[in-house]
Amino acid sequence: MANPNPNPRLKILLVDDDADTRQLVSMMFTDSGHKLLTSASGKAALTLLEHEKVDLILLDIMMPELDGLMMLESVRRYSAAPVLMLTALSDPRIMEQSYLLGANDYIGKPFRKSKLLERVDRLARQLTSFVEDGRASWRNDYQIDFDKSLLTFRGRTIEMTSNELRLLTKLMDNAFLEIDLFDLYEAVWGREPLPLTTRRALVESAVTSLREKLESDPHNPRILRSTQNGWTFFPA
Repeated sequence: MANPNPNPRLKILLVDDDADTRQLVSMMFTDSGHKLLTSASGKAALTLLEHEKVDLILLDIMMPELDGLMMLESVRRYSAAPVLMLTALSDPRIMEQSYLLGANDYIGKPFRKSKLLERVDRLARQLTSFVEDGRASWRNDYQIDFDKSLLTFRGRTIEMTSNELRLLTKLMDNAFLEIDLFDLYEAVWGREPLPLTTRRALVESAVTSLREKLESDPHNPRILRSTQNGWTFFPA
């Protein structure tokens, strides 16, 4: 439902690892009568969103650990809140990817106060009702039964090994974050000091098996994706 107030007072979340930007934007929106929440990382912002409903998100792209694009993909799984990307990147491919992932607008750094406020006011007029509870609703699609070595995935029962279930649990607990080989190995096989090649083979074999059981196209995975230093779990 559209917000009938053309100039609503908004609860806005700013996610940016740059302290100067957070301070500058905080002053802008405090002066404008809006309530601003801030977060210095994407991971912390996702935790905040588990218990805070916000009207609009201002999201930096270049952040360590969980960048803005990865966070945007996560947010769009449970919220329709408008997202305005704030970034020093000028690559048109990044801009296109932002829109494809669900961003509503994109503004480059450095930006003028008047321009940012104008973009936010425009998005405010387009506000729709949002999902009330964003608390990891995707987990309902993954019901694990360790006693029976079964996974119920979207109503489909899949036989799993205990190692596959432990691996999946570790991935689910760190959804949207990159997990490296050593963290996954320790979560499943403990700290047994096997040779690196053996540890790598064990993890890669389990990852391949999980993909075959979860992915509609294991050769083009969308749920369990390879990254530069490991893997990232994106709930489907």
